[in-house]
Amino acid sequence: MMKFRDYIIIILILIFFENSFSQSQNSTNEFISWALFQLVPSPVFFDDRNDSDSQTKFGIRWNIIPVNYSFTANKFVSPFQFFKINPVRRFTGSVELFLQPELVTSVFEYSNLQKYSLSTGSRIILPVFNKGEDVAFSIGGKYTYRKTKKHTTENSFGIESGIYFFGGILGLQYTKNFNSESKYNFGIYFKYY
Repeated sequence: MMKFRDYIIIILILIFFENSFSQSQNSTNEFISWALFQLVPSPVFFDDRNDSDSQTKFGIRWNIIPVNYSFTANKFVSPFQFFKINPVRRFTGSVELFLQPELVTSVFEYSNLQKYSLSTGSRIILPVFNKGEDVAFSIGGKYTYRKTKKHTTENSFGIESGIYFFGGILGLQYTKNFNSESKYNFGIYFKYY
């Protein structure tokens, strides 16, 4: 069974060979390298609790943005972008829909939730410093689809906020969930453009 580091090594080797054999960047090669980097997950910590005990669990999350609407798009281009979002247009002010597949690396001991979940929602991103290139802020709402170990549903609403640095490649995100089994999660946001 391949480990996470094996996937990273394979991705880096593919990108190296793709760039070394192709001196001119065409759109197909650019899209392939971008798509491979989207496979790299972001680390996240989940709250696991019941009425008497609680602990924090480590997990991973993928950040998928199917639709983004930029407030500052040039009048000659569409304000909408799909999947491959330009970071300048995103962090100078935009609103987006997102999907976040999530996986906890160990079992939820206290809340009896399954290891897999899917969050979806919308967030608004506003520039804070240097038109969002250095620092940007986001706030949004999300809905998490999750099942318990007994296969009943334990879906929940939440509020998410984030702060992003280095052109939006790296950031911190916090989610306050409105359920008693997993009240929060906190993660490092990684997104390669």
